[in-house]
Amino acid sequence: MDSDKRHQEAELSGRTGRVLHKIASADWIDLARGAVEYNVLSHFKPLAPKVMTAVVNYRCNARCAMCNIWQSPRRHEMTVDEFADVMADPLFDGIERLTVVGGEATLRNDLVELTRMFVERLTHLKSLSTITNGFLPDRILANTEAMLALTEPRGIGFSISVSLEGLGTDHDKVRGVNGAFQKVLTTLDGLKHMQEQHKFWMGVGYTLMHQNLRQAREFRRWADERGIEIGFQPVGFHSSYVSNLDLQENVDFRPEDRDELITFMQEMGTRRSLLDLSAYFWNDMVRMYRDGAPRTTPCPYNMDGLAVDCYGDLYYCLSTPKIGNCLEGRSPSAIYYDPQNLQYRSETMRGDICKQCNSACAINAGLKKDLKKYLRFVVTG
Repeated sequence: MDSDKRHQEAELSGRTGRVLHKIASADWIDLARGAVEYNVLSHFKPLAPKVMTAVVNYRCNARCAMCNIWQSPRRHEMTVDEFADVMADPLFDGIERLTVVGGEATLRNDLVELTRMFVERLTHLKSLSTITNGFLPDRILANTEAMLALTEPRGIGFSISVSLEGLGTDHDKVRGVNGAFQKVLTTLDGLKHMQEQHKFWMGVGYTLMHQNLRQAREFRRWADERGIEIGFQPVGFHSSYVSNLDLQENVDFRPEDRDELITFMQEMGTRRSLLDLSAYFWNDMVRMYRDGAPRTTPCPYNMDGLAVDCYGDLYYCLSTPKIGNCLEGRSPSAIYYDPQNLQYRSETMRGDICKQCNSACAINAGLKKDLKKYLRFVVTG
């Protein structure tokens, strides 16, 4: 009994310590600036982008049930030098958070060189994230080591998310590749070992859909036992990027899934704390899926975010149509600040699309800049 009590006290002390560290290490000046920008300045002028997604290819070695990227027609992908020419535009001077994605980004042989260009050109960069399917362990681990060598000396936080939609053959079926789960395990083991020498975030991304909804709790237990963090994401459908509208009938939640889905979301929403802002998002999802209410979770991509892909296409958000191409004579700044595009973002995106969006993308960045919403949620529930 005394041993159990000491263990509980040590666990509580550890959680308290993490909370206090989080509070002490927070960039309060940055949070205050973000709050002013979101709640005051945005009403007077469009905000320059601080959050960016770079889609470095549309090639993929998976055949996922919920995504059609792997079927994208092959086109010329911008080289490192061509990406650098785009990044030279003043529009990108204030980028603080960068996410590098594909397709499967590691299929680019020059991914490390491309990353080097990003960290050298984006002088205000604070964090760099990437997403992988984990199918190429040796290449992924080598790239991660090289990326850490680029980010660590500059004080840039690094994170990597490995996609995993189930255990064993459940994952293989969703990904459409036999043996995929074992390859992902090798990648995860290698990243866990790498964390012994380097400080970076590593976790898995789990897309919730009809096929794997009822396995989500078992998966969460499996990940918890291994100290692996999970980012759950309800499946979404878009005509751009993943281009998966034709897959909706097969993978979307069905009427018989409703109770299970709402209960799972409610469980996720009970985990509110200063360490985990996602509880706000999950409570929002309950309201959306159960009550048909509009989304209230803030998102940087309709305020100070953008995406650029390997074809030179620019987007305010990858869930919406492109707003122009910076290789066709107009600069990224001219496209981003085009009055018609700004009107589209203000009226169509914020007024309609964003209110129906179920994406958890960059919610921490959005909530930190609109912190009053989250603090009210933590206090009142």
